[in-house]
Amino acid sequence: MPKIIDVGVEQDHIESLTKASGITAISELIWNSLDADATKVKIEYIKNKLGGFEELVVEDNGLGIEYSKAQDVFGRLGGSEKKIQTSSPNGRQYHGKEGKGRYKSLALGDLVKFTSVYKNGESLKEFTVTFDRNNLSHSNFSDLKTLPKGSVETGFKVEIKNINQENVIQAVDPKFRREIEQKFTSYWINYNDFEIYFNGNKLEFESLIKNTEEKEFFVQNGELSYRFSIKVIEWSFDIRKRTYLCNTKGIPFKELNLGIRSTIPISIFIQSVYIEKLHRENLIDLENFDDILQGAYVEAKKFAREYVRNRLHLYSGEFIKELKTKGLYPYKENADSIIEESKRQVFDIVALQVNEYLPEFESQNDKSKKFTLSLIKEALEKDSHSLQKILTEVIELPDEKREELVEILEETSLSSVIDTMTEIKNRLRFINGLEELIYNKDLNKNILERKHLHKILVNETWLFGDEYTYGVDDVTLKNVLKAYLKSLGRSDFEETISNDSNNDLQIIPDVCLWRQFPQGSPGHKTNLIIELKKPTKDAGVEELMQIKLYAARISNDKRFPKEKTKWKFLLITKDIKPDIEPELEQTGRKYGHVVSTDLYDVFVLTWGHILTEAKTRYEYVKDKLNLNLMDNQHNLDYLKSRYNEYLPNELN
Repeated sequence: MPKIIDVGVEQDHIESLTKASGITAISELIWNSLDADATKVKIEYIKNKLGGFEELVVEDNGLGIEYSKAQDVFGRLGGSEKKIQTSSPNGRQYHGKEGKGRYKSLALGDLVKFTSVYKNGESLKEFTVTFDRNNLSHSNFSDLKTLPKGSVETGFKVEIKNINQENVIQAVDPKFRREIEQKFTSYWINYNDFEIYFNGNKLEFESLIKNTEEKEFFVQNGELSYRFSIKVIEWSFDIRKRTYLCNTKGIPFKELNLGIRSTIPISIFIQSVYIEKLHRENLIDLENFDDILQGAYVEAKKFAREYVRNRLHLYSGEFIKELKTKGLYPYKENADSIIEESKRQVFDIVALQVNEYLPEFESQNDKSKKFTLSLIKEALEKDSHSLQKILTEVIELPDEKREELVEILEETSLSSVIDTMTEIKNRLRFINGLEELIYNKDLNKNILERKHLHKILVNETWLFGDEYTYGVDDVTLKNVLKAYLKSLGRSDFEETISNDSNNDLQIIPDVCLWRQFPQGSPGHKTNLIIELKKPTKDAGVEELMQIKLYAARISNDKRFPKEKTKWKFLLITKDIKPDIEPELEQTGRKYGHVVSTDLYDVFVLTWGHILTEAKTRYEYVKDKLNLNLMDNQHNLDYLKSRYNEYLPNELN
């Protein structure tokens, strides 16, 4: 006897479950079929004489659902066995978990009839369940009947009438078909034993995939590690670019915007048992990912940007070949290092994008093209920020394309490789040039402390250690130095530090370089004080006593709390006089470390020592990357090009 089952939930709550787009609603019905191990899903639709939709039918050859289980599933919310079981009888991972997806069918029409045929022993059983939007709190069950012998197929059929025209158009119109195919492709990669048809037209999957790449990684959370897999699928057609949060078999539980800019049509699939766990616990919050999911999302975007960059470089091949044939390619020699290879890779990508998205470029004559390409090359020789400026102000690439290129450069390792390696190469050139300046007798006789060395080194404090790369001219620190110069008998500090020559600073130390650096903890700082002597001046007993006295007095100034301040005093000269050499070689300390206290350290070192240590830090990287450096004259020319205004006229 037919029965009516009260769902036991307010109608307005069920009404909220029926709201969905046409694509979401039809997708839910397909997922229900696949969860029931269907190998064939058919969507058929009938139009009326006016061109509107009369009826929509979704039918599959799955296992159906048993009558008793159906009363749980259709008789109450959250009654699906999928909440307990994670896979179907044939081993497919479930998409749904609470049985709420069946209500999405009402987004397609106001009257829905479900027909289930399932196997019970040696016979087949059949029954129907009907939903009516006008009475959402009740499910109408038919009697269970036994089908005659000879009926061999199980399955499930959904018949929808009183059609919502707008949603059904979206669900079945071929122009929206690609988005549906996109949703199921990752699942098809894992389970390729099913077919989906729309009025006899089979959905394609394999032919739609142009390329795919996958990577596994772990996200650490305390002592636990969670395995994630990122799959990037590149499509052979244009799509809505999306990121999908999936279980390990590629079944998407949530979708969000791609998260990166990409000319290439790609989708990102983030797959993990952890995502399935969050899904089952209703904890996937798109507005506020937890730390683990956020970590996976960041890693996925990084991987996708790298994928896009590599594919763009691949696609640039033919265009670059044409540039080389015409003699327009600005790189004439073969790349001889990683940095040079990286620059060419970025150049090729940018040049291709300029050619494709700047209409005026294609119509330019070869001379104009060569000039544009040379500008891109020259910008890359400096850093990625220079390239951004050229793309914006000179080439005037469209905003969207420029932002995409900037993101590719900034958010992947490529620009870091270029910028970092360029900086290493330039630092080595600077070291070699400075060494020539100090130790070449024909040059160093004209070099003064304040007028020349200070001006050159003020922005190159990395020379004294990588921890001293970035610092500030602190006003308080300057006042401390000023006060103690005065206490040592000098009242002309301002005049002294502004003086061009400072020739008279042979009795009192010339505090010509001071910088303050954070130590990591808030409020904790290291003050670096560097006393420079001109290349013709060597360090002896007098200079050593001066720097020791100066360090002891300054480091005790109450303006810098002792518990939060460390001081490093460094006296640098071209050579060391024999009478203080023993002071520089003390047991248990590095060479040149003449004073060591909890509050401050004093070092006396030669330029040779400083430059050799700096070289050592970068030479290993240089050799590994096969960076070619020029001869001494070219290195000196590099130094002059950067600091020409601070060098004696005799050198220019």
